Amino acid sequence: MISTWTRKTTVLLVTIATAFAAAGCDNNGESASMASPSPSIATETTTASTPIPSASSPIEEINVRVDQLGYLPEGPKIVVVSSDESFGEMTLQIVDKNNNDKPVWEGTMPAATIDTYSGEWVSQADFGKLQAEGSYEAVAGGNHSDPFFIKLGVYDDLLYKVSRSYTTQRANQAIDDPVTGLKLLAGHKQDEQAKLFFEDKGQPSVLDVRGGWYDAGDFGKYMPTAAITVGQMLLAFEENPAPISVTRFLSEEEKAFWPTSSSAPDILTEIKYELDWMLRMQRGDGAVYHKVSGMAFPSFILPAEDIQDRYVYGMSSFGTAMFTAATAMGARVYEPYDKDYAAELLRRSKLAQTWLDRNPKAYFRNDEGQNSGSGPYDKSSDREERFWALAELYKTTGDSAYEEVIGKKYSDLAEKPPGIVGWGNAQLLGQWAVATAANSPSTVHDTAINAIVQAADGIVNRIGEDGYRNSLTTNDYNWGSNKNALAYGELLLLANKLKPSEAYVNGALDQLHYVLGRNAMGMSYVTGVGSRYPLKPHHRISMMSGVKVPGLLVGGPNKFGNDEALAQLVQQGVPPALSYIDDVSSYSSNEYAIDYNAPLFFVLTAFSH
Repeated sequence: MISTWTRKTTVLLVTIATAFAAAGCDNNGESASMASPSPSIATETTTASTPIPSASSPIEEINVRVDQLGYLPEGPKIVVVSSDESFGEMTLQIVDKNNNDKPVWEGTMPAATIDTYSGEWVSQADFGKLQAEGSYEAVAGGNHSDPFFIKLGVYDDLLYKVSRSYTTQRANQAIDDPVTGLKLLAGHKQDEQAKLFFEDKGQPSVLDVRGGWYDAGDFGKYMPTAAITVGQMLLAFEENPAPISVTRFLSEEEKAFWPTSSSAPDILTEIKYELDWMLRMQRGDGAVYHKVSGMAFPSFILPAEDIQDRYVYGMSSFGTAMFTAATAMGARVYEPYDKDYAAELLRRSKLAQTWLDRNPKAYFRNDEGQNSGSGPYDKSSDREERFWALAELYKTTGDSAYEEVIGKKYSDLAEKPPGIVGWGNAQLLGQWAVATAANSPSTVHDTAINAIVQAADGIVNRIGEDGYRNSLTTNDYNWGSNKNALAYGELLLLANKLKPSEAYVNGALDQLHYVLGRNAMGMSYVTGVGSRYPLKPHHRISMMSGVKVPGLLVGGPNKFGNDEALAQLVQQGVPPALSYIDDVSSYSSNEYAIDYNAPLFFVLTAFSH
C-alpha cells in the first residue's frame, strides 16, 4: 500500500518537468545499558507452524517495512508495521521464501502509536530469536514485506559496492567496469591545466589538479568533502581493518598509478587516488585551495563531454586544517605499505599546520562568481577543524607540542558532546584522535571519552523513541539526512570501542536498517540495493551512461525543500520523514555525494566479515 503522502508525491512528480539543476551540498553520565523501549513492540508468542488465516483481501492501509537487504543471524531484527490510520493488536509472521512461505516465527504486535516524524501509526516487532540463515518475508494484515535475508556476511557485497563506487567517481580517468558494464572516456583532461580563478601573488596561474573523485552528481572536486571523506575512510581502516583488507575490487590497471599497490589493500589504493589530488591542491606555503570546477554547472552530460575550462577557486583555513588532519592520518596508515609516501604526507601535513599557525584567524576566500558552477561549501569558523588537525598530528607524531595547543585553545571542544561529523564539523574526529592517542594526558583523554559516550547515550534514547528506530532529530531531516543518520551510527560504534555497550552496536545497526528500507518511504536509499531503490538519482554518470551505478547513498528526506521540485511537496505539509522524491530534479533529496557514502562505508566495515 502506498501511504497518503507517498501518493501525493507520485501525483506531484507527474507535474514536475525535469530540471537539470545545480548539484547539491549539504550546508551543514552513565552509559545506557539498552535502548529505551519502544512504546509499541511485539511480544513473541510461539514459533509459527500454520499460516495466518487470510482475510478476503489484505488490509490495504498496512505497510510492512524491513531492511531490504537483511539482518545478521545474532543481531536484532525489527520490522515496522505502519499505517495512515490507527490499528490495534495484530499477528505478525515471518515466512520462509525457500519453503513455500512456511511460517517460522510468530508474534503479536501491540496497538500502534503515532510516529512523530512520519505522521504514521506504527508498531514494531523484534524477531531476533530467528537466527537460521535463509530468505524470508514478514507478513501482517495479509500484506507481505519486501524479501530479506538472514545470513552472516549479509552486508559484504554492499561493502564491495560502496568501495567500488569511489572508483567509478574517479576524475580524469577512463572507466571500464567489468562488474556493471560502465564505460567512460577520461573526462576533464583540462584539469591538468586548470586556471586559477583569482590572482594569487607568487603562485602560478595554471595548476595541475588532475585526479581525485568527482564530489557528487556533477563534476566538481572540493577540499572539505574530500578531506572529511578520506578521514572517515582511513578511520574505518584503522578500527575495522579485517573486512576492508580482504575486499578486492580494483583491477591491475586501476592500481597502476601506485607502484607498490600490490602489497596494500585495494581500499588504500583507492583512497590514495583522492589523497594525490589533495596534495596537488596545496600551495608551497602550506595553504590549500578550495575547489575545482567549471564556471557553469554542466547540463546532464558525461564527464568527457564537459569541455568548458576548469578553474581552481578559493582558499580557506578550515579546508587547510582538514587537509592537515587527513594527511596526518594518512601518514600513519600508509607507513607499513609505502614509507616514502607516508613521509611525504606527514611533511605536507606539517607544512599546512605551519600555515595555520602563522594565520590564526578564520579565513575563507570567496571571489565574486566562484559559485556559478559549483557548490559553495563555505564556513566562517574553523575551530573544529583546527582541533582535528592538531589531534591527528599529535596522534601520529606523539609530539606534545600539539597537545599543549589543544589544551590551551581547544579544551572546550574536547569536552563538548559532538554532533554529526561532516565537512562542516570535524569535532568528533578530533575527540577520537585525542581519546585514542598513545600517552594522551588524562585530562584531555578522559574528557573526550566522556563527551563521546554522553553523545552516544543521547542518540540511543532518541532511537528508542522513534517509530522506525531512527536517530534523527527534526532538524536533522535536512540536506543529507541519510548521511546524518549513518554519522550517528558511526559515533555509536566509536563510543562502543571506548565503553562497550550492546545498545550502541544495535543502535548503529538500526541506522543501517533505516537507510536500507526500514523507513517511512519503504525504500532502500542506496542505488542497486534491495527491492526498491532510487531509479532517477541526481547523478549525471548514472543517468547519462545508461548504467545505474550501484552503491550510491542519496541524500534522503529533507524537510527544508532546498530544490524546486521538493519545495512543492514540502509546501503541502508533508512530514519530515516523507520529504523525499526519487527524481533527477531533486538534488537536495536524491543526489549522491562522496561524503554521504563515507559514514555508510564506516558502518558497513563494522558489520562485514
